[in-house]
Amino acid sequence: MGGDFGPSVTVPASIEFLRIHSDAVLLLVGDSALISPYLDKLEESLLQRLQIVHTSVHVLNESCPGEALRGAKESSMYIAVNLVKQREVDACVSGGNTGALLMIGRHLLKTIPGISKPAIVAKIPYPLSGGHGLLLDVGANLNCEAHNLQEFAIMGAVLWRAEHDDSEPRVALLNIGVEEHKGTEEVRHAARMLEKSALLDFVGYIEGNELYSGKADVVVCDGFAGNLAIKTSEGVVHVVTSLIRRVLSDNIFAGLLGLMFSPLMKSLTDRVDPSQFNGASLLGLQGIIVKSHGNANVRGFRHAITQAMHEVSSSVPSVIQERMAALDIQSIDSLQSS
Repeated sequence: MGGDFGPSVTVPASIEFLRIHSDAVLLLVGDSALISPYLDKLEESLLQRLQIVHTSVHVLNESCPGEALRGAKESSMYIAVNLVKQREVDACVSGGNTGALLMIGRHLLKTIPGISKPAIVAKIPYPLSGGHGLLLDVGANLNCEAHNLQEFAIMGAVLWRAEHDDSEPRVALLNIGVEEHKGTEEVRHAARMLEKSALLDFVGYIEGNELYSGKADVVVCDGFAGNLAIKTSEGVVHVVTSLIRRVLSDNIFAGLLGLMFSPLMKSLTDRVDPSQFNGASLLGLQGIIVKSHGNANVRGFRHAITQAMHEVSSSVPSVIQERMAALDIQSIDSLQSS
């Protein structure tokens, strides 16, 4: 029950999720003394689908991942991931320490055969179309080789199909230009690998200024570039919305204009509202883990739980494993024909 706000957000979000999905069951892993007050007036039909797994130990946000793995096996995060390993639950959703969650996930669940590194994938809004794309990696791997980027592309495409009724996504590599000679050697090598792959619809390079244009459905990069891109974007949205509010509050006339255009402003802000895109999947593990933003509100955390449910219903880890096996067969066929 982690994140910046703890049970005050995660428990109401869980209750909202259960009201919407009548066949779901949730286990709340954390301190029962902190969780129980939010369940006092809950109807019996919902209480029957909620179970508290008590532990008073939790991983601190400032803890380094190694410490979390070595010294906190009784922590809520470790227990939650271990429940996935033991197949007692189908997925884990956490708003806690990202590095610790990734390390615990890799330790307990292991990576899917054929995947050398898991990746964190985030949803990015496409305001003009009202849809969204996927960006990965956004922080799990600062340095990536070409084959890692190829794996990210395959995993991102699988997740996209799971969310869009098996429609084929357009896959692009994030780069500093669209020309063939631009970018690092690893990015150029990855592009050549993706061009040859029959498993993907590779559309080439995409630059940072086109990230939210909708020109690609899955955008692939290393974790350093991805994390910078996503956090810079969050900062820009915050600055722009704060500036608009300040301008509209400067005087009475501006305030009146704000009232006139409030429906338009609400529509615009809804399209880039981070809460509706919350829920970053840790792809590449033999189990489903979804990382909620630490400062997510109730709506945002509910979206993260919903993201986990979609991945369970689509058997995302199993499909990724099938795709990686198909890639191996494709590589063998390519060698035999050359």
